Amino acid sequence: MRAEILTDPSMCAMGARMLQAMIAAAPIPITIGTVYRGDSDLLMTYGMGHLVRRKWWMEHLRKGGHCIGWDLGYWGRAHGAMRVSIDHDHPQAWLRSESAERWDSQGIQLRSDARKGPVLVVGLGLKSSKALGLRHGDWERQTIQKLRREGRAVLFRPKKERDAIGGVKTSTGPIEKALQGISLVVCRHSNVAVDACIAGVPVRCEDGAAMALYQNNPNPTEHERRQFLRSLAWWNWRPDEASEAWKYLLGRLS
Repeated sequence: MRAEILTDPSMCAMGARMLQAMIAAAPIPITIGTVYRGDSDLLMTYGMGHLVRRKWWMEHLRKGGHCIGWDLGYWGRAHGAMRVSIDHDHPQAWLRSESAERWDSQGIQLRSDARKGPVLVVGLGLKSSKALGLRHGDWERQTIQKLRREGRAVLFRPKKERDAIGGVKTSTGPIEKALQGISLVVCRHSNVAVDACIAGVPVRCEDGAAMALYQNNPNPTEHERRQFLRSLAWWNWRPDEASEAWKYLLGRLS
């Protein structure tokens, strides 16, 4: 197997750092570039929603190759942690029962922060909307309208402050604090669904890794939450763990 790794000077520092670590630790032949060549079995990059790299990602899948994509981590971002997926923006289809030690070593305690409060709607952001072929803000407005018809009070957590919606209260600040007193998180796909899992807040989502837990099960038990996080921990890596990440990912592709 041979891998093509796409880098770009415009990538955020965390994404570039993860790719450089994967380049340095690569156990298979690799080609490094900024423009897609398409002559390798495996394509790896950061930021699958990027307008140009997205086209290359989809082209590689159409050719029958595999793609590995990195983005900001589910947790541990202060230490450079990144989430990863294979052939999809999110890894829910690849989750399986895994050994517990990786999650258990994180030292993250599950909480029970849910209350009979408002619903937190998490915005997509411009880049994600475009990648999905949606007009920016449409999903958010339609979702908020639906929740209001259900008689629910809504707080909106936009991706950027400029994405605020008139007439809807905005939630800002650290996500751990924002989730306190929330009755439900609604998102299309977002790392916030994982934050809500840790916080013990029910979730409705349409895509993303959390679909593996929350599909038809918006309020899982603590045991179910812990089992999900133990599986998801194998899709969240730091740059200093690049060798282990390669071993795990190639093992899943073999």
